[in-house]
Amino acid sequence: MFFTQRPHNNIDFLRSLAVVSVFIHHAQVVFGGNFPFLGDYGGQFGPQLFFLISGYLIFASYQKYSLREYTIHRAFRILPAYWFYFIGVLLWNSNGNLAQMAKEPLYFIANLTLLQQVFPTALIHFDVLHVTWTLTVELFWYLCVPLIYIFWKKITLRFLVASIILSTIFVVIASQGKLDFIYSEVQSNWQMRYLFIINSFPVQFCFFVMGAFIYCNRQWLGERVNIFTAMLLAIFIFLMKPYYIDINPIFITGLGLSFLMVAAILAKPLQSKISFFISEVSFSIYLCHFPVLLWVRQSLGLEGLVGLVVSIALTLLLSTLSYWWIERPGMNWGRRLANQSGARSRER
Repeated sequence: MFFTQRPHNNIDFLRSLAVVSVFIHHAQVVFGGNFPFLGDYGGQFGPQLFFLISGYLIFASYQKYSLREYTIHRAFRILPAYWFYFIGVLLWNSNGNLAQMAKEPLYFIANLTLLQQVFPTALIHFDVLHVTWTLTVELFWYLCVPLIYIFWKKITLRFLVASIILSTIFVVIASQGKLDFIYSEVQSNWQMRYLFIINSFPVQFCFFVMGAFIYCNRQWLGERVNIFTAMLLAIFIFLMKPYYIDINPIFITGLGLSFLMVAAILAKPLQSKISFFISEVSFSIYLCHFPVLLWVRQSLGLEGLVGLVVSIALTLLLSTLSYWWIERPGMNWGRRLANQSGARSRER
Protein backbone atom coordinates (compact mmCIF):
# COMPACT_ATOMS: atom_id res chain seq x y z
CA MET A 1 0.00 0.00 0.00
CA PHE A 2 1.08 3.58 -0.66
CA PHE A 3 0.37 4.41 2.98
CA THR A 4 0.23 1.73 5.65
CA GLN A 5 -2.40 2.60 8.22
CA ARG A 6 -1.41 2.02 11.82
CA PRO A 7 -3.66 1.32 14.80
CA HIS A 8 -4.06 4.64 16.57
CA ASN A 9 -6.04 6.45 19.22
CA ASN A 10 -7.62 8.77 16.64
CA ILE A 11 -4.94 11.44 16.87
CA ASP A 12 -4.68 10.97 13.09
CA PHE A 13 -8.34 11.96 12.74
CA LEU A 14 -7.83 15.06 14.89
CA ARG A 15 -4.77 16.09 12.87
CA SER A 16 -6.63 15.69 9.59
CA LEU A 17 -9.56 17.67 11.00
CA ALA A 18 -7.17 20.48 12.03
CA VAL A 19 -5.54 20.84 8.61
CA VAL A 20 -8.86 20.57 6.75
CA SER A 21 -10.24 23.33 9.01
CA VAL A 22 -7.38 25.66 8.12
CA PHE A 23 -7.73 24.83 4.41
CA ILE A 24 -11.48 25.52 4.41
CA HIS A 25 -11.01 28.87 6.12
CA HIS A 26 -8.32 30.01 3.69
CA ALA A 27 -10.25 28.67 0.69
CA GLN A 28 -13.23 30.79 1.75
CA VAL A 29 -10.94 33.82 2.09
CA VAL A 30 -9.55 33.32 -1.43
CA PHE A 31 -12.57 32.02 -3.36
CA GLY A 32 -15.48 33.31 -1.28
CA GLY A 33 -18.50 31.30 -0.22
CA ASN A 34 -19.93 30.60 3.21
CA PHE A 35 -18.85 27.25 4.62
CA PRO A 36 -20.62 26.57 7.96
CA PHE A 37 -18.50 27.29 11.07
CA LEU A 38 -15.08 26.37 9.65
CA GLY A 39 -15.31 28.98 6.92
CA ASP A 40 -15.30 31.67 9.59
CA TYR A 41 -13.55 29.94 12.48
CA GLY A 42 -11.32 27.31 10.85
CA GLY A 43 -8.35 29.69 11.01
CA GLN A 44 -8.69 29.69 14.79
CA PHE A 45 -10.02 26.18 15.32
CA GLY A 46 -7.33 24.43 13.22
CA PRO A 47 -4.16 25.94 14.74
CA GLN A 48 -5.50 25.61 18.28
CA LEU A 49 -6.30 21.94 17.66
CA PHE A 50 -2.77 21.52 16.25
CA PHE A 51 -1.42 23.07 19.46
CA LEU A 52 -3.41 20.62 21.61
CA ILE A 53 -2.16 17.68 19.55
CA SER A 54 1.39 19.00 19.87
CA GLY A 55 0.97 19.35 23.62
CA TYR A 56 -0.15 15.71 23.80
CA LEU A 57 2.45 14.20 21.46
CA ILE A 58 5.51 16.31 22.28
CA PHE A 59 5.16 15.75 26.02
CA ALA A 60 4.91 12.03 25.30
CA SER A 61 7.92 12.17 22.99
CA TYR A 62 10.17 13.89 25.51
CA GLN A 63 9.54 11.13 28.06
CA LYS A 64 10.87 8.53 25.60
CA TYR A 65 14.13 10.19 24.55
CA SER A 66 17.12 12.05 25.88
CA LEU A 67 17.26 15.81 25.36
CA ARG A 68 19.70 15.36 22.46
CA GLU A 69 17.54 12.73 20.75
CA TYR A 70 14.41 14.81 21.35
CA THR A 71 16.06 17.86 19.75
CA ILE A 72 17.21 15.90 16.72
CA HIS A 73 13.77 14.38 16.19
CA ARG A 74 12.08 17.78 16.35
CA ALA A 75 14.57 19.47 14.03
CA PHE A 76 14.42 16.78 11.34
CA ARG A 77 10.63 16.54 11.59
CA ILE A 78 10.00 20.24 10.97
CA LEU A 79 12.90 21.88 9.16
CA PRO A 80 13.37 19.86 5.91
CA ALA A 81 9.80 20.35 4.69
CA TYR A 82 9.63 23.89 6.00
CA TRP A 83 12.87 24.94 4.33
CA PHE A 84 11.77 23.27 1.09
CA TYR A 85 8.50 25.19 0.89
CA PHE A 86 9.73 28.46 2.37
CA ILE A 87 12.75 28.77 0.09
CA GLY A 88 10.95 27.21 -2.87
CA VAL A 89 7.97 29.60 -2.76
CA LEU A 90 10.30 32.52 -1.99
CA LEU A 91 12.28 31.85 -5.16
CA TRP A 92 9.21 30.97 -7.23
CA ASN A 93 7.58 34.28 -6.40
CA SER A 94 10.95 36.10 -6.69
CA ASN A 95 9.52 39.66 -7.06
CA GLY A 96 12.65 41.08 -5.50
CA ASN A 97 12.86 38.39 -2.83
CA LEU A 98 16.43 37.51 -3.82
CA ALA A 99 17.46 41.12 -3.42
CA GLN A 100 15.55 41.23 -0.12
CA MET A 101 17.47 38.18 1.13
CA ALA A 102 20.78 39.86 0.33
CA LYS A 103 19.64 43.17 1.81
CA GLU A 104 18.21 41.70 5.03
CA PRO A 105 20.11 38.47 5.73
CA LEU A 106 19.34 38.51 9.46
CA TYR A 107 15.61 38.65 8.83
CA PHE A 108 15.97 35.82 6.32
CA ILE A 109 17.87 33.78 8.93
CA ALA A 110 15.15 34.54 11.49
CA ASN A 111 12.68 32.86 9.12
CA LEU A 112 14.99 29.90 8.57
CA THR A 113 15.27 29.36 12.33
CA LEU A 114 11.51 29.68 12.97
CA LEU A 115 11.86 32.96 14.86
CA GLN A 116 9.90 35.05 12.37
CA GLN A 117 7.03 35.92 14.71
CA VAL A 118 9.49 37.35 17.24
CA PHE A 119 10.75 39.83 14.63
CA PRO A 120 7.76 41.43 12.87
CA THR A 121 9.80 42.87 10.00
CA ALA A 122 11.25 39.42 9.32
CA LEU A 123 7.80 37.89 8.94
CA ILE A 124 6.35 40.81 6.99
CA HIS A 125 9.17 40.87 4.42
CA PHE A 126 9.33 37.08 3.93
CA ASP A 127 5.75 35.94 4.57
CA VAL A 128 5.34 33.69 1.55
CA LEU A 129 3.56 30.77 3.23
CA HIS A 130 1.20 32.86 5.41
CA VAL A 131 1.02 30.29 8.22
CA THR A 132 4.54 30.29 9.60
CA TRP A 133 3.75 32.38 12.69
CA THR A 134 2.45 29.13 14.21
CA LEU A 135 5.87 27.50 13.77
CA THR A 136 7.41 30.09 16.07
CA VAL A 137 4.72 29.31 18.63
CA GLU A 138 5.49 25.58 18.22
CA LEU A 139 9.22 26.20 18.63
CA PHE A 140 8.69 27.85 22.01
CA TRP A 141 6.62 24.87 23.14
CA TYR A 142 9.44 22.54 22.11
CA LEU A 143 11.81 24.62 24.26
CA CYS A 144 9.42 24.64 27.22
CA VAL A 145 8.76 20.91 27.41
CA PRO A 146 12.21 19.91 28.78
CA LEU A 147 11.97 22.63 31.45
CA ILE A 148 8.43 21.63 32.44
CA TYR A 149 9.47 18.00 32.67
CA ILE A 150 12.55 18.79 34.77
CA PHE A 151 10.62 20.83 37.34
CA TRP A 152 7.15 19.21 37.33
CA LYS A 153 7.45 15.82 35.61
CA LYS A 154 3.77 15.90 34.64
CA ILE A 155 0.99 18.37 34.01
CA THR A 156 -1.29 18.62 37.03
CA LEU A 157 -4.68 20.31 37.27
CA ARG A 158 -3.05 23.14 39.20
CA PHE A 159 -0.52 23.66 36.42
CA LEU A 160 -3.31 23.62 33.82
CA VAL A 161 -5.35 26.23 35.68
CA ALA A 162 -2.26 28.41 36.11
CA SER A 163 -1.56 28.25 32.36
CA ILE A 164 -5.15 29.27 31.59
CA ILE A 165 -4.93 32.23 33.96
CA LEU A 166 -1.56 33.28 32.50
CA SER A 167 -2.77 33.05 28.90
CA THR A 168 -6.03 34.86 29.65
CA ILE A 169 -4.36 37.74 31.51
CA PHE A 170 -1.86 38.14 28.68
CA VAL A 171 -4.48 38.17 25.91
CA VAL A 172 -6.72 40.65 27.78
CA ILE A 173 -3.83 43.04 28.37
CA ALA A 174 -2.58 42.61 24.79
CA SER A 175 -6.07 43.18 23.33
CA GLN A 176 -6.22 46.54 25.11
CA GLY A 177 -3.03 47.62 23.35
CA LYS A 178 -1.04 47.83 26.57
CA LEU A 179 1.74 45.65 25.16
CA ASP A 180 2.15 47.49 21.85
CA PHE A 181 5.40 48.97 23.13
CA ILE A 182 7.07 45.58 22.63
CA TYR A 183 7.24 46.14 18.87
CA SER A 184 7.71 49.47 17.17
CA GLU A 185 6.03 48.01 14.08
CA VAL A 186 2.70 47.60 15.88
CA GLN A 187 1.97 51.29 16.66
CA SER A 188 -1.68 50.69 17.63
CA ASN A 189 -2.32 48.79 14.37
CA TRP A 190 -4.88 46.09 15.27
CA GLN A 191 -3.80 43.58 12.60
CA MET A 192 -0.16 43.86 13.61
CA ARG A 193 -1.07 43.63 17.28
CA TYR A 194 -3.15 40.51 16.64
CA LEU A 195 -0.46 38.74 14.62
CA PHE A 196 2.57 39.49 16.76
CA ILE A 197 1.28 40.01 20.31
CA ILE A 198 -2.20 38.57 20.72
CA ASN A 199 -1.27 35.41 18.79
CA SER A 200 2.10 35.01 20.51
CA PHE A 201 3.22 32.01 22.54
CA PRO A 202 2.14 33.24 26.00
CA VAL A 203 -1.47 33.39 24.79
CA GLN A 204 -1.32 30.01 23.03
CA PHE A 205 0.50 28.34 25.93
CA CYS A 206 -2.68 27.05 27.58
CA PHE A 207 -3.66 25.05 24.48
CA PHE A 208 -0.40 23.10 24.56
CA VAL A 209 -0.80 22.52 28.29
CA MET A 210 -4.34 21.22 27.78
CA GLY A 211 -3.00 18.61 25.36
CA ALA A 212 -0.17 17.68 27.71
CA PHE A 213 -2.64 17.46 30.61
CA ILE A 214 -4.76 14.99 28.65
CA TYR A 215 -1.67 12.88 27.93
CA CYS A 216 -0.49 12.86 31.55
CA ASN A 217 -3.96 12.04 32.89
CA ARG A 218 -5.32 9.89 30.07
CA GLN A 219 -5.86 6.83 32.31
CA TRP A 220 -7.70 8.88 34.95
CA LEU A 221 -9.82 10.55 32.25
CA GLY A 222 -10.58 7.17 30.68
CA GLU A 223 -11.99 5.91 33.96
CA ARG A 224 -14.16 8.97 34.66
CA VAL A 225 -15.17 10.56 31.35
CA ASN A 226 -18.12 9.44 29.25
CA ILE A 227 -17.42 9.73 25.50
CA PHE A 228 -20.96 10.84 24.67
CA THR A 229 -20.91 13.55 27.33
CA ALA A 230 -17.51 14.78 26.19
CA MET A 231 -18.75 15.09 22.59
CA LEU A 232 -21.89 16.96 23.66
CA LEU A 233 -19.79 19.42 25.67
CA ALA A 234 -17.43 19.92 22.72
CA ILE A 235 -20.30 20.56 20.31
CA PHE A 236 -22.00 22.94 22.75
CA ILE A 237 -18.83 25.00 23.21
CA PHE A 238 -18.26 25.18 19.44
CA LEU A 239 -21.87 26.25 18.77
CA MET A 240 -21.51 28.99 21.38
CA LYS A 241 -18.40 30.36 19.65
CA PRO A 242 -20.17 33.45 18.21
CA TYR A 243 -21.25 34.42 21.74
CA TYR A 244 -17.90 34.22 23.52
CA ILE A 245 -16.37 37.33 24.97
CA ASP A 246 -14.91 39.25 22.04
CA ILE A 247 -11.35 38.09 22.65
CA ASN A 248 -9.46 35.48 20.66
CA PRO A 249 -7.57 33.25 21.31
CA ILE A 250 -9.49 32.37 24.46
CA PHE A 251 -9.21 29.25 26.60
CA ILE A 252 -12.93 28.44 26.14
CA THR A 253 -12.24 27.15 22.63
CA GLY A 254 -9.45 25.04 24.08
CA LEU A 255 -11.86 23.44 26.53
CA GLY A 256 -14.12 22.44 23.65
CA LEU A 257 -11.16 21.05 21.73
CA SER A 258 -10.02 19.21 24.86
CA PHE A 259 -13.39 17.49 25.21
CA LEU A 260 -13.15 16.57 21.52
CA MET A 261 -9.66 15.17 22.01
CA VAL A 262 -10.67 13.14 25.07
CA ALA A 263 -13.64 11.70 23.20
CA ALA A 264 -11.43 10.81 20.23
CA ILE A 265 -8.79 9.16 22.38
CA LEU A 266 -11.33 7.10 24.31
CA ALA A 267 -13.36 6.13 21.23
CA LYS A 268 -12.80 3.07 19.09
CA PRO A 269 -10.05 3.76 16.52
CA LEU A 270 -11.47 5.20 13.32
CA GLN A 271 -10.49 3.00 10.39
CA SER A 272 -10.46 5.67 7.70
CA LYS A 273 -7.81 5.53 5.00
CA ILE A 274 -8.71 9.03 3.84
CA SER A 275 -8.30 10.47 7.34
CA PHE A 276 -5.02 8.64 7.79
CA PHE A 277 -3.71 9.83 4.42
CA ILE A 278 -4.57 13.47 5.15
CA SER A 279 -2.98 13.15 8.60
CA GLU A 280 0.25 11.76 7.15
CA VAL A 281 0.67 14.61 4.68
CA SER A 282 -0.91 17.26 6.93
CA PHE A 283 2.28 19.20 7.58
CA SER A 284 2.97 19.58 3.86
CA ILE A 285 -0.67 20.51 3.26
CA TYR A 286 -0.41 23.13 5.98
CA LEU A 287 2.74 24.64 4.48
CA CYS A 288 1.77 24.73 0.81
CA HIS A 289 -2.00 25.16 0.66
CA PHE A 290 -2.21 28.95 0.88
CA PRO A 291 0.38 29.65 -1.86
CA VAL A 292 -1.45 27.10 -4.02
CA LEU A 293 -4.82 28.79 -3.41
CA LEU A 294 -3.39 32.18 -4.35
CA TRP A 295 -1.58 30.82 -7.42
CA VAL A 296 -4.72 29.09 -8.74
CA ARG A 297 -6.75 32.28 -8.46
CA GLN A 298 -4.15 34.91 -9.40
CA SER A 299 -2.07 33.06 -12.00
CA LEU A 300 -4.55 30.56 -13.45
CA GLY A 301 -7.48 32.94 -13.07
CA LEU A 302 -9.78 30.22 -11.75
CA GLU A 303 -12.65 31.18 -9.47
CA GLY A 304 -15.36 29.54 -7.39
CA LEU A 305 -15.86 25.78 -7.31
CA VAL A 306 -13.50 25.13 -10.25
CA GLY A 307 -10.69 27.02 -8.55
CA LEU A 308 -11.36 25.19 -5.29
CA VAL A 309 -11.28 21.73 -6.91
CA VAL A 310 -8.05 22.51 -8.77
CA SER A 311 -6.53 23.88 -5.55
CA ILE A 312 -7.45 20.73 -3.63
CA ALA A 313 -5.97 18.50 -6.32
CA LEU A 314 -2.73 20.49 -6.59
CA THR A 315 -2.35 20.73 -2.81
CA LEU A 316 -2.80 16.99 -2.32
CA LEU A 317 -0.44 16.16 -5.20
CA LEU A 318 2.28 18.52 -4.03
CA SER A 319 1.87 17.45 -0.39
CA THR A 320 2.09 13.75 -1.24
CA LEU A 321 5.26 14.25 -3.29
CA SER A 322 6.94 16.40 -0.64
CA TYR A 323 5.93 13.92 2.07
CA TRP A 324 7.70 11.06 0.30
CA TRP A 325 10.66 13.02 -1.06
CA ILE A 326 11.26 15.51 1.79
CA GLU A 327 9.42 14.67 5.01
CA ARG A 328 9.92 10.91 5.17
CA PRO A 329 13.65 11.03 4.30
CA GLY A 330 14.09 13.85 6.83
CA MET A 331 12.39 11.86 9.59
CA ASN A 332 14.43 8.76 8.72
CA TRP A 333 17.70 10.72 8.84
CA GLY A 334 16.65 12.19 12.16
CA ARG A 335 15.88 8.75 13.63
CA ARG A 336 19.23 7.35 12.48
CA LEU A 337 21.14 10.33 13.83
CA ALA A 338 19.21 10.23 17.12
CA ASN A 339 19.80 6.48 17.48
CA GLN A 340 23.51 6.92 16.82
CA SER A 341 23.63 9.76 19.33
CA GLY A 342 21.78 7.67 21.91
CA ALA A 343 24.07 4.69 21.33
CA ARG A 344 27.19 6.84 21.85
CA SER A 345 25.73 8.29 25.05
CA ARG A 346 24.99 4.83 26.43
CA GLU A 347 28.51 3.65 25.58
CA ARG A 348 29.94 6.45 27.70
